[in-house]
Amino acid sequence: MRREIIGLICLLFTTFTLSAQPFVFFWNTENWFDTADDPLTADEEFTPRGEKHWTRRRLQRKTTAIAKTIAAAADRYGDFPTIVAFAEVENKRVLYGLIRDTPLEKLDYEIIHRDSPDRRGIDVAVLYRGSQFRPLKVAALTVPTEPPTRDILYVKGVAADTLHLLVVHWPSKLGGVQGSQGRREAAAGVVRHITDSLKACFEEHPQVKERSKIVVTGDFNDTPDHVDLGLDNLALPLAVEGRGTLRFRGNWELIDQFHTASAVPLRMEIFAPDFLLEKDKSFGGRKPLRTWLGPRYNGGVSDHLPIVLLPAAEASQIPTF
Repeated sequence: MRREIIGLICLLFTTFTLSAQPFVFFWNTENWFDTADDPLTADEEFTPRGEKHWTRRRLQRKTTAIAKTIAAAADRYGDFPTIVAFAEVENKRVLYGLIRDTPLEKLDYEIIHRDSPDRRGIDVAVLYRGSQFRPLKVAALTVPTEPPTRDILYVKGVAADTLHLLVVHWPSKLGGVQGSQGRREAAAGVVRHITDSLKACFEEHPQVKERSKIVVTGDFNDTPDHVDLGLDNLALPLAVEGRGTLRFRGNWELIDQFHTASAVPLRMEIFAPDFLLEKDKSFGGRKPLRTWLGPRYNGGVSDHLPIVLLPAAEASQIPTF
């Protein structure tokens, strides 16, 4: 599959234009499962009779809150995102619920999703606005690890320019940093194989480079100083300032990131409306309002905050948490 993608990489960019600069939104939505038991995956705890007592009512509450967050981003930035990327999505069913059973149904979002070999059945996925983005190529890239992890979703398409988008959810540090490092390095190797080939193509074809963007986004399960893809690491300056998307024992960590290559300067922001935060009673300050606190239902949406990618000239001041 990767060989097939690289064979298409050096095709000249498509010359038509669909929209202005794309606005990309990414969010790890913390165990966004449906309520059915999939016999092929270990999702039993996320069912009405499972350990999490995951009911249709709770699922609908989470889905509505995700739609509310995307609408809040539209209110802040002036329009709904051209592309919405997710991690920790079980299947197309929950995505259909988002674009058909919430106010987002009035928009023209379409779904890109592929099932991955993850043991629990959680994947990455993309929504895109059909009037603003035209997909040309989609592929699920397998990461060679054991046990299997989430596939990397590659999408090539056209908005104002040709966009090469890779959405990742790298293996976690479960079992220890050192013991899991090789699995994250394997995921990084898959990404670099694609992005290095793209950059080589751009150097041979300057006209393609001017009209193309590479965007790698997702949950890297590591801080920006430990992620080197040979691209512009837009998360690194925010991490240096102490900002983050996940709070662990009172400290913010920035494991949700954008890495880019673009002729147009781009900037990353953390999107943190008040309704996604709660008081941190143990360590002070505020933290993401997550769906569960251990086994206890907490009524929130995610333990992560969303991130957005914008042209640098349009990015506003990042709030301090």
